[in-house]
Amino acid sequence: MKPLTLSRYILDDTIGRSQELQSLDSHVQTAMDWLCLAQDSQPNGGVSLRYSLLKGWDASYPETTGYIIPTFFHYAVLTQRDEYFLRAIRMADWELSIQSQDGSFNGGPLGSGYDSFVFDTGQIIFGLIAAHKTTRKDQYINAATKAGKWLIRAQDGDGAWRKCTFHSIPHTYYTRVAWALAELGAYVGDDTYSKAASQNIDWALAKQRNNGWFDCAGFTERAHSAPYTHTIAYTIRGILETALLLNKKACLDAVKRSADALTSAICTNGSYFDAYNSDWRPTSSVSCLTGNAQIAIILLRLYKITGVVEYFKTAQKAIRFLCQHQRLNGPPQTLGAIAGSYPIWGRYQRFAFPNWATKFFVDALLLEQTLSPSPTDPN
Repeated sequence: MKPLTLSRYILDDTIGRSQELQSLDSHVQTAMDWLCLAQDSQPNGGVSLRYSLLKGWDASYPETTGYIIPTFFHYAVLTQRDEYFLRAIRMADWELSIQSQDGSFNGGPLGSGYDSFVFDTGQIIFGLIAAHKTTRKDQYINAATKAGKWLIRAQDGDGAWRKCTFHSIPHTYYTRVAWALAELGAYVGDDTYSKAASQNIDWALAKQRNNGWFDCAGFTERAHSAPYTHTIAYTIRGILETALLLNKKACLDAVKRSADALTSAICTNGSYFDAYNSDWRPTSSVSCLTGNAQIAIILLRLYKITGVVEYFKTAQKAIRFLCQHQRLNGPPQTLGAIAGSYPIWGRYQRFAFPNWATKFFVDALLLEQTLSPSPTDPN
């Protein structure tokens, strides 16, 4: 397929056209259809990194395919449709085919030339565990434990990762790797993985300021001063989920500090700016839609834990903004997808529809559907 012309997308976002909200089921189904198309665009079973309005479909992306797998298994159960189960298995089998002998996975999309990457390896563990839970086939959990052992060998003594990282620097958003290790440890009953996860969380918590801000949350050292909401949310979610798995209740206070700041930062239209500085002040005038979805998930998870309705209301507001900007008409290459940025020319994944934006959108919608605050709740 040839890349699409930019003019219609730029015009839509310039005018700021809004669309009528559909049922949450309809938004989810259209998004899942797009994720299926992103998988079908590739010959190997992986999911294309993104659809670019400039270049077309990109190669399969091992990292995000890894954490898309649980979403497909979950949706297969909800819909009772084997198609999603079979697609998830194809993704997991492709991951097995590209794992290195030492247990690691290379970074970037297929063929990008990157060597073993800690973050990418951690995200693929989520998919391998999900595949084993569903099929009980040993090859998936064997690959997951092999990957987990490599991550532990790559970890520094203070709990951070510096080797095999993006730009060879430590990042607090690697708490999502800690989460993967914590899930692996809990699943196989081996606290070696859990201890490594706890160490990283402790390192990351030492980087948090009193206002809930985390240092070192950017992709680069320069970006640490004003990271995308995408990596801010990665950081917070990793701590939240690891804390729950390891029963580190004290960590929840740290998560709440960040969540409270994000609850206050949301715009009246339900969007977040794409990046914030250490005072939680926006450093741009556009939105990172991926971050919007991820923040909504964090707030919904906290609502489920705490019962604080404000978390639910803020998450719902963020999700409605995303629904208004999901592509619900036009060519199939973007139909149902969430763009990297709004407007489409924003910095984050400019002129592109990354697969993880739509994945997190689906996750947020499905989570909202399972939760509904009580009208008598005093919070």
